[in-house]
Amino acid sequence: MATGVAREPIGPDLATRPLVQEALMVKRRWLLLLVLPLSAGGCSRHIEETHLDAKGVAAKAMEQYDTNRDGVLDAQELKRCPGLEACAKRIHRSNKDPRLTQDELEQVLAEYVEGRTGIMALVCHVTLDGEALPGAEVVLEPEAFLGDSVKPSHGTTDEKGKARVQMEGAPTPGCNYGIYRVRISKTGPNGREMLPARYNKETQLGIEVGPGLKGSSTFPFPLRAR
Repeated sequence: MATGVAREPIGPDLATRPLVQEALMVKRRWLLLLVLPLSAGGCSRHIEETHLDAKGVAAKAMEQYDTNRDGVLDAQELKRCPGLEACAKRIHRSNKDPRLTQDELEQVLAEYVEGRTGIMALVCHVTLDGEALPGAEVVLEPEAFLGDSVKPSHGTTDEKGKARVQMEGAPTPGCNYGIYRVRISKTGPNGREMLPARYNKETQLGIEVGPGLKGSSTFPFPLRAR
């Protein structure tokens, strides 16, 4: 009778283990190739990060909108710049009469630079009188005081009223961190603008896009025909 230690038969799990390990290695390589372009703060490495002089840009904004020269943008002054108004409301959520100082704005702009993000995925959801508005052109126009540091973005709404904005020449949809005026227009069959001027030529719409937003963010724009 034979003696010795009996060997455990090679089951299907052990026999296929090398193949499984090889498959996992291939999968990891593909994941690495996909992740590398997104390594810079969740954005494509082909998009430059936001570069601006926070102190200088804040001073330009105050010069443009601080009409009484008291060093603070009050509620009335903020109405002239809806993007700055959105910024002030974010900072002072509990204040019904938000204000924005030059130091606060400088800090906000510094956060854009420190965020080290070249592009932020963003969707504009446009409705008209409660219904989705397809075929509308959406333009995110950086405030003039930002100079050339922030690029404009644009998009067209789909059947659900959603537009994924994209910068000219950018490889992926999205926009820079920044303070924007938003212009929304839609041309009718007769070639005329269907939407009130307060949404386009004389827009009262504005947003702030900053590091506080995570992943792909959606901004609602509930428009009224009258």
